[in-house]
Amino acid sequence: MLRSDIVVIGAGSSGLCAAIAAGREGKQVLLVERAMTIGGTNTLSLVGPLMGFTAGGRPVVKGIAQEMVDRLMQRGGTLGHIPDPLGVTDSITPIDPEILKQVDYELLRETPGVELLLGTTVMSAKTLNGRIEYLMAYNKTGLLEIRGDVFIDATGDGDVAAAAGVPFTMGRAADGLTQPMTEMFRIRGVDFRKVRAYMSAHPEQFILAPDAEEMPYTAVSGYFDMVARAQVEGKLQLQRDRVLLFQGVRPDEAIVNMSRVIRRNGTNAQEITAAEVEGRRQVDEIVAFLRDFIDGFQDITLVETGVAIGVRESRHVHGLYCLTEEDVLSFRSFPDAVAVCAFPIDIHDPNGQELHWTRTDTANCYDVPYRVMVPREMRNLLVTGRCVSATHEAAASVRITPTAMALGQAAGLAAVQALEKGTDMADL
Repeated sequence: MLRSDIVVIGAGSSGLCAAIAAGREGKQVLLVERAMTIGGTNTLSLVGPLMGFTAGGRPVVKGIAQEMVDRLMQRGGTLGHIPDPLGVTDSITPIDPEILKQVDYELLRETPGVELLLGTTVMSAKTLNGRIEYLMAYNKTGLLEIRGDVFIDATGDGDVAAAAGVPFTMGRAADGLTQPMTEMFRIRGVDFRKVRAYMSAHPEQFILAPDAEEMPYTAVSGYFDMVARAQVEGKLQLQRDRVLLFQGVRPDEAIVNMSRVIRRNGTNAQEITAAEVEGRRQVDEIVAFLRDFIDGFQDITLVETGVAIGVRESRHVHGLYCLTEEDVLSFRSFPDAVAVCAFPIDIHDPNGQELHWTRTDTANCYDVPYRVMVPREMRNLLVTGRCVSATHEAAASVRITPTAMALGQAAGLAAVQALEKGTDMADL
């Protein structure tokens, strides 16, 4: 049996911030992760660049998240917060996922009171009178009982909340379908001069910020004509209407966000396995397409694929408040705000090839209330990250990494306050 003041399940971006925040306040924290490394989708699935640190040129997410960026900058692992060439959000933050992994471990080593346990999967939750008494997990050692005073579900999928019997919604309300999964990958050898020349000559084929040509950094959302042609010729089978990629930290490097696996459930082992297999098939298809159809990609090399396919959406845990599309689009403020989100609604079609995003002024942002982290049924549990209480539409905005980091830091501090005050999470 293991016991700690606070148990955080999931060592992704949100769970890391929760554990570090609580550890810095002098609490004993057990950080449990099912993978054999930390960092979540940013390191395991190559999700990048980070988006949403600023709005209108001013920082709206700081704290531990910004500490990570600062350390990345010192190590040459980021270009910092730079203008978004696509005009979707105010700024983007390109990162090197391997250097981020090192930064994450460094921060954990420096935080007193945090014990990390890798390769450990939670199986079930024992509850009594609206509280989690303990979790049952397994790892190389065998079955393991994990006890704590406060539990934080940072699994991304709401695994602990679901195991504890907390109600949830899967995907969108109409049919339960979730946003597609994507196998992200990194390539080298891109000649961005040729890419930019084509974009300049064919602006109608791209989504671009008005001043994109003046920016030294390149991002691509387009080549609609090339994608359509390849599909007609049978050279591209995946359900995608565009090339979507971002220049990496190095000049000839790109992170490709183009594969699309639809109608799969990220909480079902067989379905996510099938998604992983299909996602890797799509990577080969996309690399061949880029080489054959787009000038500037003839000499590319596949450098890295994500260890795990990226899951955009699964469970939405039912909390004391459900964030809505109207909240996002009206840039709503809340009296119990604990984080800010500066990203539009960005929905990858759960059943097709399109990308739907709601263009808003990039100077705008909205509050995320504490109540979206507080499940209705459990008195000593918080959820953080993309599984917070939100509709399908609102989740398509609030799921971004910087906001997930801010929510994680808030969850860690809330857990500390609940312990010190001897109160339930809902009463803070």
